[in-house]
Amino acid sequence: EMKDCVHDQGPQEALQKPAARLQDLGRYHEYFEARLMQCRFQAGLPLGATFQTEEVPEEVRDQLEQSYLQICTETGRLFLGADNLREAWMYLRTVDDREPMRQALHAMEVNEQNIDSVLEIAIYEGVDLAFGFKHLLAEMGTCNAITTYESVMPAHSITQRKQIAGLLVEHLHHELASNLCAAMGTEPVAEQFATDELTRALADVEGTFGEYTVHVDASHLSSVVRFAEIIDDRKQLERAYDLTLYGQRLHENFQFPCPAPFEKIYDSHCQLFGAQLGKDVNAAVDYFRKQAQQAHQEEGAAWPVEVYVMLLDRLGQASDALLAGIELYPHDRQLEGVAPSLLELAAKSGDYAPLLEHYQRRGELLTFTAALIQQQ
Repeated sequence: EMKDCVHDQGPQEALQKPAARLQDLGRYHEYFEARLMQCRFQAGLPLGATFQTEEVPEEVRDQLEQSYLQICTETGRLFLGADNLREAWMYLRTVDDREPMRQALHAMEVNEQNIDSVLEIAIYEGVDLAFGFKHLLAEMGTCNAITTYESVMPAHSITQRKQIAGLLVEHLHHELASNLCAAMGTEPVAEQFATDELTRALADVEGTFGEYTVHVDASHLSSVVRFAEIIDDRKQLERAYDLTLYGQRLHENFQFPCPAPFEKIYDSHCQLFGAQLGKDVNAAVDYFRKQAQQAHQEEGAAWPVEVYVMLLDRLGQASDALLAGIELYPHDRQLEGVAPSLLELAAKSGDYAPLLEHYQRRGELLTFTAALIQQQ
């Protein structure tokens, strides 16, 4: 039959038949190879040649590369249709085609059988971090989510880290509120549990705090509070602030050490989150300014400086933030990117004079020119 097909209908039609047959049988890896063979034939290459493009004319190479990407998309979507995420991503990764994978993740019922694949694709491949962490928290708990955050999220952008840190804050806040309600013998109202209610609840259980008393895992609490340093969503800041109010009540055994400017982990984080909510702003600014100046004088970590500039910026004090950045930003190390750059702060404040003077004094011609251009 195939002999007749090749003879009567030509090689292209003959190659189409096994490709279609392999697709019907669900043998998609072989389908991929069959489609590549079609492309080689169309380009006038030997059918048994490897799919390389270096030694063919440029116009043929461009056509081959476009066809290859198209076939990767086709094959990946076939595997998606069969709910085979890992195999699908092998092909869709090549074209960075994330949207169909996101849609497939959201459409599927996540269960014990597919949770590993879901987490691999959503988190470790970075296809949908929020989706992945929500299911990681639901299926495997806070401890696994914290460990995964620490190993995976440093490689992602500040924006993505804020999003996932906020999820962890909301999750742990809900857990704390539910457990406190249970300790008081009241009905859980975790979604509405905000600072005022928390303060009353803590007063109700104040006498129960002791050397071994915690209502959430103490290491989880300290980790999530640290992750929350970068968040800026108001609702999440309120919940992070609540977590610090609780943490301040814990016995010193649970006051774990934290790098500057957060050595007193719950007191200092309470100031950071509280200031952004309008609570004791001047005291917080004074505290973080002293921490930043000390770090600058000791040529230590850059983080205290960036936290101080970040706080000023979030309080709407862009001019002060610019002057602090000019004075304190280190010139010999990379910043985390949480606080705005000097150029961004100049744009926010509308005053470029201090920055232009700074760049001119340091002889930084490129950044001086950039500031001039941006000013205009």
